[in-house]
Amino acid sequence: MIISRVPFRISFTGGGSDIADFYKRTPGAVISTSIDRYMYITLHPYFELDKVHLKYSKSELVSELGQIQHPIFRTVL
Repeated sequence: MIISRVPFRISFTGGGSDIADFYKRTPGAVISTSIDRYMYITLHPYFELDKVHLKYSKSELVSELGQIQHPIFRTVL
């Protein structure tokens, strides 16, 4: 089982300047901080070894990572 904990980040200015489409055209700066609230992601084997089961505000059961509907999970995995 893998458990990951990451702090939430608040951007005060320049929040989009870390995106490639932006910083390739325009130099930027970011002023941000993290707060004492966290997001947890837990990954563990599923009963069906050929499936991936994702749980967030909804649940997904897929055979291939390209079938994942959640854009962040699909990118990360």
